[in-house]
Amino acid sequence: MDIATLDDSALLREIERRFQEKQSSIEEMEFLTKKLLEMNEKSKQAQEVKSQFLSLVKNEFNNPVSSLLSVADILQRTQSLDKARAMGELLKRDLLKMDFSLRNVFAASEIEAGEIANDYNHIDIEELLEEMKTYFALLIADKGLHVSLEDHCTKPLISDSHKMHLILLNLLSNACEFSYANKPVTVRFTCNDKGYTLVVENFGEGISEDHTKEIYNRFVHFETGNTRTSAGLGLGLSVARGMCEALDGTIDNTHSGDATQFIVFIPYVSEEDISISKAHGSNEFMFDEDEMMEF
Repeated sequence: MDIATLDDSALLREIERRFQEKQSSIEEMEFLTKKLLEMNEKSKQAQEVKSQFLSLVKNEFNNPVSSLLSVADILQRTQSLDKARAMGELLKRDLLKMDFSLRNVFAASEIEAGEIANDYNHIDIEELLEEMKTYFALLIADKGLHVSLEDHCTKPLISDSHKMHLILLNLLSNACEFSYANKPVTVRFTCNDKGYTLVVENFGEGISEDHTKEIYNRFVHFETGNTRTSAGLGLGLSVARGMCEALDGTIDNTHSGDATQFIVFIPYVSEEDISISKAHGSNEFMFDEDEMMEF
């Protein structure tokens, strides 16, 4: 276009058009620059999380593994039954600690990868809690805790047994770790017309109001050390939240006095739209109820 041949009105329109094009280009560049900065920040955060995770894993597993090797060596040499029993308890404590941490590491990786499809089962909440109590028996005994279930739900619990197991495992672990000695830890199970509610209550230090949301982030610790016996990876509540969200549910917490409650809500699923298997505790059996009867 020969600008020299344009009249004043056409020239002004052409200048305006070119100005708008330039402005659009500037805005696009600003948008791309912002996106690049965001991606760079996310990459930086990912590297920090990776470094933090590797450091935590190193600290979390090095000591138990060294302890296990030492105890195994002592067991090989001892001829005392009492000493062997004591060593056996130490072995169990460290193995349980490692097992708990590994379960959360694997679950966190599944959440990160988006590999958390739901597999629905009929679940016995009482059996599930009894399994948890056995798992944490040493910690419960050490602190003299009384762990009980209050089941006020008349509807069958239909959900993903693996996810419910991880949710309750982490909430009960926190409740026992942060509870004062010789206090009750109560699991309440209720339901209404929308879904199931699981409340885990303990009496201890509680959570500062400033940190009630941050505790669901990975690798976060806010304990003072007055009630908790070990640091852990800081993955538990983030895993519990991830499992709740995968079930289209929610998790929240409240604190009043010495009482801390974690409240999980899981909505109902339509039995007509899903395939349901049976599960005992966290152990799922991949066949339906009629097949079980025949078996």
